[in-house]
Amino acid sequence: MSKRFIIAVVAGSVTMLLVGFLLYGLAFAGLFREGALMMPGVMKQSPEILWIVAGQVGFGILVTLVISWRGATSFADGALTGAIFGFLMAIGYDFAQYGTSNLWSLKATLLDPFITALLIGSAGGVIGFVLGRETVDQT
Repeated sequence: MSKRFIIAVVAGSVTMLLVGFLLYGLAFAGLFREGALMMPGVMKQSPEILWIVAGQVGFGILVTLVISWRGATSFADGALTGAIFGFLMAIGYDFAQYGTSNLWSLKATLLDPFITALLIGSAGGVIGFVLGRETVDQT
């Protein structure tokens, strides 16, 4: 694992934390809260940030691996790869969750893959940019 890969993981994880807060914590909070309100006790009153960070680092490693394997070395290539990966991953998870639980509404289930594509696309762009710097640094 190269230093550039680790920097890309950190940069992607921080991007996911920040953009995730903007998208899920602010812009679309009501959309996801409506399902949780039907099930008291599902959502924590105060999120445990340490676990959120740990999850984003794990996901940052996965997204960085996918973008690295794809050979994306620019912001645009990383963003496209991340958006496609995020969209498809969210469809797989969200549709299965909707089919087996009452946590989210159908509206939230259908919109989340697009929100996730924005989230992972933004992180993928940062990751692609950082990974592309390796090529420039080595020449």
